[in-house]
Amino acid sequence: MGESVTSLLAASSTETRFRTGRPGRVVSALSLPDGRRVVAKRYSDDRGALAYRSMNELWRSSFGERRRPPGLPRPLGYDASRGVLLMEWIDGRPWLELGAWDARRLRDAVSLLADLHASNAAPIKERSSRKVVASVRRKTASAVTLAPEFADLFIEASDALAARCLPDAELVPTHGDFNLRNVLVAGDRVVLIDWDRFQGADPARDLGFLGSWFWVSLLRERRQPNWDALDWAVTTYERLRPGASLCHRLDFHAAAGLVRIAFSRLHLWPDEIGLVPAILNEAIRRVA
Repeated sequence: MGESVTSLLAASSTETRFRTGRPGRVVSALSLPDGRRVVAKRYSDDRGALAYRSMNELWRSSFGERRRPPGLPRPLGYDASRGVLLMEWIDGRPWLELGAWDARRLRDAVSLLADLHASNAAPIKERSSRKVVASVRRKTASAVTLAPEFADLFIEASDALAARCLPDAELVPTHGDFNLRNVLVAGDRVVLIDWDRFQGADPARDLGFLGSWFWVSLLRERRQPNWDALDWAVTTYERLRPGASLCHRLDFHAAAGLVRIAFSRLHLWPDEIGLVPAILNEAIRRVA
């Protein structure tokens, strides 16, 4: 596409919004007069510029246009004045909309993740384990103000994470929000979407968060939470990247993911605030 983002937005005739599962996040499919479709993601701050840079870096890497098929949608442009990131339209559905996980889909998603971690993409930012602890400390400070009734649990969880912080074995390109909402299934092709948290980090960061996401999903469904999906994903991942020994750092990153999810209940999904104690207690248990 040789057109500017501004001209493409002006030319779009219809708009269909996607369900994103996150309050305030607007992602739409735009139809152009010539029949083409593109995806527009709107930002209320300057994070869109960083996401566009990240997607361009990924697209130029072995994970992008040189991979068959590419592991992400092609970025098309960014309009800073409107905060709109345009990207390739891929006719698929998020895995979350296709029902519960199954072994084949999880294998495909983990295989895609292993390719990302092994790629030559160079993230603009890094998230070491020490920075993970610093992020959890910031969330805890905010949580004390937002929900003082949970202050002791947030503090205990952040202290436990700080005590369990281990050196990173390696820093690789990571997605940062690896869960079923961000795995797009399009026929026999699977791609990762939503690159706002793309950073260089320990590979256990992505797998730990996936496990935390599954654990909380079961809790939300009033089912007995377990870590079966994480165990299965790690076994599959280590077959694909046998040099990546994750076991010593998984508890840390799974617990950090739980704290992040617990904090998001306070400011994004307050109707689920009742889940916070169970989530934080599980985080503490993982790193006790």
